[in-house]
Formats: sequence, structure tokens, C-alpha cells
Amino acid sequence: MHTPDFIIDFRHQFPFFNNQLNSPISQAYLDNAATTHICQPALDSIADYYQYHHANVHRSSHQLALGTSNQFESIRQKTADWLNAAEKDEIVWTKGATEAANLIANGLCESHLQAGDEIIIALSEHHAHFVTWQQLAKKYQLELTIAKLDEQLRIDLQALHTQISDKTRVIALAHVNNATGVKQPVEEIIELATNNNIITIIDGSQAINHMPINVQQLACDFYFFSAHKMYAGTGLGVCYGKKSRLIALPPYQYGGEMVKQVSLTESEFNQLPYKFEAGTPNISGVFALGATLDFLANQNLNKLRAYEHKLTEYLIEQLKKRSAISLLATEQLTGAVSFIIKDFHSADAAELLSQMGIAIRSGSHCAMPLIQSIAPGGSLRVSIAAYTLIEEIDYFLSCLDQLDDFL
Repeated sequence: MHTPDFIIDFRHQFPFFNNQLNSPISQAYLDNAATTHICQPALDSIADYYQYHHANVHRSSHQLALGTSNQFESIRQKTADWLNAAEKDEIVWTKGATEAANLIANGLCESHLQAGDEIIIALSEHHAHFVTWQQLAKKYQLELTIAKLDEQLRIDLQALHTQISDKTRVIALAHVNNATGVKQPVEEIIELATNNNIITIIDGSQAINHMPINVQQLACDFYFFSAHKMYAGTGLGVCYGKKSRLIALPPYQYGGEMVKQVSLTESEFNQLPYKFEAGTPNISGVFALGATLDFLANQNLNKLRAYEHKLTEYLIEQLKKRSAISLLATEQLTGAVSFIIKDFHSADAAELLSQMGIAIRSGSHCAMPLIQSIAPGGSLRVSIAAYTLIEEIDYFLSCLDQLDDFL
């Protein structure tokens, strides 16, 4: 098998891969679930902003600041359109998915939840979701219920029906789990939650780069992700919330921009979405996201996603042929495949592969409750993006076969 030309063309838009030192043989980058590389249009937009348009937003009234503010808000609209949100005020900029998870959870605890209320969360959640709700449940005397998983590490829908009670107020889960690559049945879960008047919070960090997201069709209450998971660089998160839900939440942080009026004793908070955006935002990060969305809009995304799916199937098929490999899951995998190797600790295997030029993730993948229960020594995770070459997968597999020499 060989990588098709349209993937090679797409890959050329990422400077990291144009460096000869980063050829497939010397560096097979297969850690895209941790972070994707940034595309050239995003890099250009960052340089352009700092060189020619650098001004703070929503503060000064001079022409430079007004122009920057207008472009900043146009990208908010562009992001709302990308997610099919009803309006741009439903898009809140954060520092990343982790801050979005904390913003939502803390806000709900202050405004919506009472002692004894129940939160349902999966064992497989990223720490950004799991630890946040674990700690807030202690602080606010909430009940934390762990959703049961089936043999393929998907939330067991039949069991979930029985776990939901009249005290259940929130279901928080990932669209695609970062540790395993397993796509969860979020559509069915959201429908079930809506029918029971339960708030749904979806972590889309691992889904956003691999499938179209339509938040109105999903009908979730909240959806969030990090820009660096979709070719746009670090330091920016996107937090979508239904307008009615965001209005009901109190501010998460206090400072400049999130207020309308301040006296010695009282403060009047700003309108959506600004009441959640205290302080100077990551303006260059927003510009980079805008450029990335334009870049992706000019790609044949269906073709790129079909290639990713084919590549994932090929990887699973090849790993299954190796008797020393045990896959954590084999169904509904999106962008990532996790496994363990017989007689190898995950850290040792990852280090040896790294010395052969393979970049993958090992350990608990910020999902300790799940990984420690099914793979106490940690697991290895190979995660791909549309720029991943078939030749990189083959090189990884050949290096994997060489590990036997170290036993």
C-alpha cells in the first residue's frame, strides 16, 4: 500500500513534515491525539497578527483595535458556523478544553446543582472531565456515578438506563475517548438525557478533527475542544453552550472585559459570551483557528476522513496479526488505537520505539481509572491524522516487530 497523492499534498501544508529531519524513516509522528501539528496558514496568521495587526480587542476605540476586534468576532462567527451553533454568542473562548470543562462544571455547581444531586461520568474520561467532577462532587456533596462500559469500552446503554435516577442532573462524557480511540454512543445518550431533563456535557477534543460536528443536531447542552487537536496550535479552547444554559451560568473568573459597570460595592457582568472571557484573550490563537478553519474548508474533508478510517482499519488489521499484541478495543475506533505488548512494560516499549524514530504515547493517557483497571502497566497508543502516511504505519509496524530482539 502507498499513500495517495492527495494526502501527500495535504501533508505539505505542515512545515514540520517538510523538514528532512522529520522524514517518515527518522520520525514517524503517531501522537496526534496528544496534539496535532500546526498548518502553515495558521502559522502565517499568527505572524501576520503580531507583525501588522497587534492590538487588544474590545477595549480601545482606535482603528487598529477596532479592526482587530472585528476580525476576532468574525472568527467567533466562523467557529459557530463550523459547529452549526445557533449563534456566535454560544461560542466562548477558553485556554483549552480543560478550562472549558472547569468553567462548565463550576458554573453548574454554583447555579444548578444541590447536595445529593447525581453526576454520571464514564470510567474512561480524560482527567480534565473526571478529576473536575470528582473534586467538585466532594466540595458540593454530589453523588458521582460511574457509567458502566461494555467489552469494547463503550458506555453500556442498557445499564445506563438503570443507572439514571430522579437525582441525575448531569451526564459528562467524551465523544471519542482519548485513551482508547473509542467513539461513544453520544447521540443515544443525549436523547436519553434530554428525555429525562438531564444536562449533557460532551468533550469533543478527540472527535473534532475526525468527524463533522453539528451541535444543534446532537442537541447537547455543552460541547468543548482544544484548537491544538485540529491543526491550529496550543493555548485556545472552544466552549459551546446552548444560550439558555450559558445565560444561567455565573462567571468563572473575574477581571477586565467580563464586566459592564463596577462600583465600590457591586459589579454588573457583561453579556454573552464576554462574561466568561476575563482578561486579554489569546488573540493570535483565535486568528490561527480562523485561518485553520478556512484551510480546512478548502479541503475535501470527506475524502480525508475516509482515508483516516481506512488507515485505522489497516492498523488494527496489522496489529491483530501479531500474537504478542492485545488491543484494548477494536470497534468504533476513531483516530487512535491502544494496545499492550506481552512481556513489555508500556514505558519500555515506547522508549525503544522512540529510539527508532517512532513518536507514540504510553502510560495511562490522562485516564488512570480506566487504564489501571484494564492495563496496570499502561498501554501504548498510536494516533493518526489526515497527514499520516501509510508508510509511517508500516515503518512503525516494522519497528514493533524488532522489539522481540530486546527480550
